[in-house]
Amino acid sequence: MSKPQHASVERGDSRIEGTLVDGLLHGTARVSVTGAPLAVLAYARGQLFGPATFFYPDGKPSAQLNYIDGQLDGKAVYYAQDGAVQREAHYERGFLSGESVTYLPNGVVLERATYRRGKLQGVSQRFPPNGQLAEHQSFREGKPLGSAERYASDGRRLGSDGRPEPHWKIWWRSLRGEPSAES
Repeated sequence: MSKPQHASVERGDSRIEGTLVDGLLHGTARVSVTGAPLAVLAYARGQLFGPATFFYPDGKPSAQLNYIDGQLDGKAVYYAQDGAVQREAHYERGFLSGESVTYLPNGVVLERATYRRGKLQGVSQRFPPNGQLAEHQSFREGKPLGSAERYASDGRRLGSDGRPEPHWKIWWRSLRGEPSAES
């Protein structure tokens, strides 16, 4: 291994600074445009390895990610311009893996889904701004298992005609001890 040396490359108004070992980035690298930070990245032997933070032009974080051997791996958090969390996801060897949650600007969950090796696996749910469940769909290896269940804003299941199930049917099933469509 050769002696580490500082490196700085400029192209127009962009600049990257870091350390080279054997001609490869190793350690922290900083990317900036017109002097404002664009990214702070960790490298090991020329590959992204460790935490990475990306920034909006005003300097606020736009994403916090983690890499192993050049691939996304671990928790990823994406931010809106105002700093609110837009999305949280987990990656394993470059693929979405585990729970992924997308938020509306007010913090209400818009979508919650589970992935395995980049494909939907398990339950995917969507929500409108009121936070009430709007759609529920199960997946296996990226393929839907049956039709999606859709719900009205008051929580009643929508029929194939797109209309909410009548209240009397829900009441009748509860009297008979049958499970409700909402459960």
